[in-house]
Amino acid sequence: MKKVLLLFITCCFWFCTSCKTENDQSNQEGETEQIDSNYCQCDELIFDGSYNHYYRFKKREGFTGTCESFYPSGQLEVIKHFDDGKLEGEMIRYFESGQVAEKMEFMTNFQTGFQTNFNESGDTVYHAFFKRGNLMEVYIQ
Repeated sequence: MKKVLLLFITCCFWFCTSCKTENDQSNQEGETEQIDSNYCQCDELIFDGSYNHYYRFKKREGFTGTCESFYPSGQLEVIKHFDDGKLEGEMIRYFESGQVAEKMEFMTNFQTGFQTNFNESGDTVYHAFFKRGNLMEVYIQ
């Protein structure tokens, strides 16, 4: 019984000393540095419908920064920008080849401004204008 207790205490001690805080990580020199909380992969963000925003760590604190998603090959798939949990600014989607597939503009989670879609050759195949999430005009279809 003493051996089991000793093993349990040793494991607890090891676990407690090997844990890192949420905002710290060690580099190879053993120094501590801050995690960049203004950048993440998009699948780390959670959408909260009651607050109508995206968050990463705390439900009431909307994410501000940039997120990216990648294809299994490692190639960039999409890049989005957020301000206080809301999609803000330009969102760009890429083909796996790296060519731009789509550009969209957002303001406080609403698609606002131009949306342009491209084929893999880079030719524009769709161009439209949105205002607060509503399609206003299609220029190229």
